[in-house]
Amino acid sequence: MNRPKLSIDEQIADMQQKGITFQYANVEEARNFLKNNNYYFKLKSYERNYDKYSSTEKKGQYINLDFAYLKELSTLDMYIRKMILSMALDIEHALKVNLLYDLSLNEKEDGYSIVNEYLEANFIRLKSIHEKVDKSATSELIKKRMDNGDCYALWEIVEILSLGDFIGLYQLYYSKYPKKNDFCSYLWSLKFLRNAAAHNNCIINSLKAPYRVTLHKNKDILFEVSKIKAISEKSRNTWMQNPVVHDFIILVYVFLNVVKSSGIKQNGIDQLKHLFGERMLEHKEYFEKNTSIKECYFFTQKVVTTFCNKYRK
Repeated sequence: MNRPKLSIDEQIADMQQKGITFQYANVEEARNFLKNNNYYFKLKSYERNYDKYSSTEKKGQYINLDFAYLKELSTLDMYIRKMILSMALDIEHALKVNLLYDLSLNEKEDGYSIVNEYLEANFIRLKSIHEKVDKSATSELIKKRMDNGDCYALWEIVEILSLGDFIGLYQLYYSKYPKKNDFCSYLWSLKFLRNAAAHNNCIINSLKAPYRVTLHKNKDILFEVSKIKAISEKSRNTWMQNPVVHDFIILVYVFLNVVKSSGIKQNGIDQLKHLFGERMLEHKEYFEKNTSIKECYFFTQKVVTTFCNKYRK
């Protein structure tokens, strides 16, 4: 059954019917926020972080949920998405720099054969490159190579490929020329999180189990987190099952280890410190009664702080 379209006043009435209060943000503030800052379908997704009454006359209504809490969660989500995109762009650039440096030292590879092997493995890869003509900033390069039998050097094609396609090429290279700490095992988690942020998907609207995404936990990152003595095994097992927490921790770990520019790395650390040490705590009183949100914050903050201190250089 299709749900009816709701006006902003009807959206507010729908929230009130669900037990959402307007104590810390009044109805007029809510009306302005829904008009100018966020839309109801997205905002109400953060309700998933809250329990409902299972009995009494309030059955089905949310427990201890104010509109201001939803507003704050959506705002924090925006900051987290921006953080993810910034760090993911820096990681992608650093991976390309490292790959091309390794290529420069590799006497067994000329930079063309690996690309040829990559493209021949799946005809769709070359097709997708051709489709970027006149639709991409790299159109001129693509046209030149199309006139030359689609012969790309590794240092050229990394400018053209999407992150997902680049990861495939990156993993092919290091499967042929293995090295320690190639970061291959982390990259699909990074891609998943980056894509979610790039498409403005909600990041922190599913902190409570059960989760909607099947997670294949990364053993390497689990081992890294297990070294942190301030985190209990129970807490680690609980929160590393959350797909967003799992992938965000991978993002931070890879950023701190793959980015070699001291300026870019320090800027990322400063942003993380501000986000977790200041901005997330501005309205911490909103979440005092929400165990899931509090525990998720404390776990992630401990991991991020430990990683930043350990891998800052």
